[in-house]
Amino acid sequence: MTRYIIRKYLSGGCRDGRKRVGIILGTAGILFDLLLFITKHIAGVLSGSVAITADAFNNLADAGAHVMALLAFPLGARTPSKRFPFGYGRLEYLSGLVVAGAVLTVGVKMLLSSVEKIVHPSPVESSPVVILILIFSVVIKAYMYRYNKVIGERIDSAGLKSVALDSVCDCFATSAIILSVLIQNAAGLNIDGWTGLPVAGCILCAGIVSAKESLAPLLGTAADTDTLDRLYGILETIEGITAVKDIAIHDYGPNRKLLTMRLSGDIGDQAVKYLKRRITEQLRMDAVIEAENNHVDTHI
Repeated sequence: MTRYIIRKYLSGGCRDGRKRVGIILGTAGILFDLLLFITKHIAGVLSGSVAITADAFNNLADAGAHVMALLAFPLGARTPSKRFPFGYGRLEYLSGLVVAGAVLTVGVKMLLSSVEKIVHPSPVESSPVVILILIFSVVIKAYMYRYNKVIGERIDSAGLKSVALDSVCDCFATSAIILSVLIQNAAGLNIDGWTGLPVAGCILCAGIVSAKESLAPLLGTAADTDTLDRLYGILETIEGITAVKDIAIHDYGPNRKLLTMRLSGDIGDQAVKYLKRRITEQLRMDAVIEAENNHVDTHI
C-alpha cells in the first residue's frame, strides 16, 4: 500500500495529493484499530486479562485519533481566507496533539488497572485463540507503523508520525502480554498486573514524545542546522551582503512556512527578488527580506 500511495498521490504531481493521502490513511487506521479493538476485547473477555482488555481500549482510542487525523487533513488543506490568511495547516499539528492526549489517557488508565490487578490478582485463562489474536495484532500494528512512518516522513505530518510511534509501542506492549500469557501457561505464575506496568509505561512514553513533537511547531522553534546551512549557501551566491540578522521561520503548517530576515550591505531589488526565488525553490518557503544599505532601501 505504501508504494502505491507514494506513486499515485505523491510522485505524480497529483492535485490535493496530501489531502487524499491523509483521508486514505485515516480511514485505513480507523478500520484496522476497530478490528483490533473487537478481537482484543474478545480475547480479554475470554482470558480475564486486564492487560489485554486495556490494550483493546488503547486501540479504540487510536481509532478515535484516526478520526481526528481524517478531519485534520481536508480541513488543513482549505484555501487561506481573509480571516486566516496563512491557511489552516496547523490543524494537522493539533490533530497530532489530540492523538498524544488520547494515548496518554489510555496509558494512565492502564497504569491504574495494572496496580489494581497487582493488589487484587485474579486468574487469567489463556487459549490458542487468545494467543493467535494477540499475534495477529502485533502483525497489523507493525504494518501500520511502517506505512505511517514512511508516508508521515514523506509529507512531514506530525499526526502520522505520532500514529507510527504509537503503533510500534503497541507492538512491544502486545508482545509483552503474549510473553506473560506464555509464562503463566508454562510456570503457573500470574504476572498479568506486573506485565501491565511496562505496557502502560511504554504507552505513556509514546504519548509524551508525540505531544512534544506536535507541540513544538505550535510554540515555535529555531531554524534547524540543515536549513540554516542551506540558507547560508544561497546567501553566499549574492555579492555585497555584509550581515545577516533576525532569521526566523514561521511555521503555519507542513506546506506553509515563512522565512523572515534582515540583510545589510550593497543589495539591490533584483538581488532580493533572486534570493526570494531561490529560497522558495530550494527550501520550499516563502520569504520576507528586509534589505538595508546605502544605495537601496527596500522591504519586499
